[in-house]
Amino acid sequence: VAVAAAKPIARANANLIRISISRCSFRTNCGNSTAGEKLHNRMNFSSLEETASTRWQRTTKSILMYGVFEMTLSLRRCAVNLSWVAVCISFLAFVSALDAGAQGPSTQSRAAPTTKVRAAKIRHTSSWVPNPNVSGKDSYLIVDAASGRELASDQPDSPRHPASLTKLMTLYLTFSALDSGRLSLGDALPVSANAANAPPTKMGMQPGGTVVVRDAIMGLVTRSANDAAVLLGETLGGDEESFARMMTQKARQLGMNSTVFRNASGLPNREQVTTAHDMARLAYALLRDFPHYYPVFSVQSYVYRGRPLDNHNHMLANYPGADGLKTGYTAASGFNLVMSAVRDNRRLIGVVMGGDSPTQRDRLMAELMDRGFASAQALNLSPWTSPRTPPSARYTAANFVPGTTISDAPRTGQAGRVASAAPASAESASAALGSWVIQVGSFADTRSAHLALERATAALPDIVRTHGAATIDEVQVAQKTLHRARVTNLSQNEAIEGCRRLEQRKIYCSALQVTAWNTPGAR
Repeated sequence: VAVAAAKPIARANANLIRISISRCSFRTNCGNSTAGEKLHNRMNFSSLEETASTRWQRTTKSILMYGVFEMTLSLRRCAVNLSWVAVCISFLAFVSALDAGAQGPSTQSRAAPTTKVRAAKIRHTSSWVPNPNVSGKDSYLIVDAASGRELASDQPDSPRHPASLTKLMTLYLTFSALDSGRLSLGDALPVSANAANAPPTKMGMQPGGTVVVRDAIMGLVTRSANDAAVLLGETLGGDEESFARMMTQKARQLGMNSTVFRNASGLPNREQVTTAHDMARLAYALLRDFPHYYPVFSVQSYVYRGRPLDNHNHMLANYPGADGLKTGYTAASGFNLVMSAVRDNRRLIGVVMGGDSPTQRDRLMAELMDRGFASAQALNLSPWTSPRTPPSARYTAANFVPGTTISDAPRTGQAGRVASAAPASAESASAALGSWVIQVGSFADTRSAHLALERATAALPDIVRTHGAATIDEVQVAQKTLHRARVTNLSQNEAIEGCRRLEQRKIYCSALQVTAWNTPGAR
């Protein structure tokens, strides 16, 4: 705008200079008139009509040079009054200001700081090139888990970026490693710089430190921690790239023929693609192959080193019957969700990909699930029967808590008779359904459970005295009896605060909400 406004003024001043030269040449018989004509001829005044900024800069420079020349002639050889000198000086100041304004942006664009910004942009652009085969529009699928029947769908086979839904496959392979004995829940995994430097969201690992398998798994489930995904991937595959090949190979074995994994976390990669159909297959595989681990997907908050890791899947709290699985988001994928819910003994699996926001995605999922349950009832589909825990199971969801003393499979013959301070019954537990507990461990013998519970209650006298009840209950894990030491009947804030205080005393614990799977006798 400034340049455009200055052009008429510059043209007027250029005409004034021409007149001045004529006056100087004819009225005062100035010397160097030939030089003045040469300079006049060198100036291309028609360039003032051009719009290119480079031409304008060249023209303003020429005007500046001509002004200096004019003033020099006027002062040295021409009999000019002082008012004319003042006009020339004012004109030179005006042209100098125009020249600085016109050149400023151009000069600045070549300066080092801006060059760095441009280089950063280029690097960012080159790291993410959109995949033309992947659409950003909504894709969804609702399936009856018992029969496999589709109840609602829209573009279920259209490629999409999975984002953190990728972590479902990372968890599938981790659960498999637990049951095969390759990993144990208490194993301390060394944290690499690659894992520690993973972009958020993350648990906050330190390179050179260690994180136990249990914490890494729960960090994946609740916070969708990318550093935990990289850590598990490097542990199982040697490096993340090799682990991604393992993930893709397992996907083919599960019938996920349209899925390709490139990393363990779901961080952006244009070649990492899946479909709603394939994600539903993966969710069903987790239900079928790991019924003893599946309940961890319903944990809404997990305390890691005194900090609560809240689950990103708000459908667990907002949709009746929801009990898992996982959310996901990147800018390229939109807001994704794979979930499962049970109602009237029927289980549905839902997949929504490409949502515009978490709220829109959750609202769409709720509507689709409602329609799905209505259709399942109208079609009189068969009820869902939970798969039996496989003989290879070494743990259950009850073991996914800090402080458990079991780092390997429970051993036979160590279960003693329960002699708890306040034995829990199924009736009392179901009455407290929805309340929170602090669990300080699951033990193979009652003596260890009592000792752990005594330490915890001694550290939390106010909480136990006001609301809590110290209990030890039994659960069956792969046909073995375990004893869980708990402080029960707490609010969420009391459980999280109490667990934080225990962590400060090096008493590791877990703040859990009482659900159907973690009541006494649950399998």
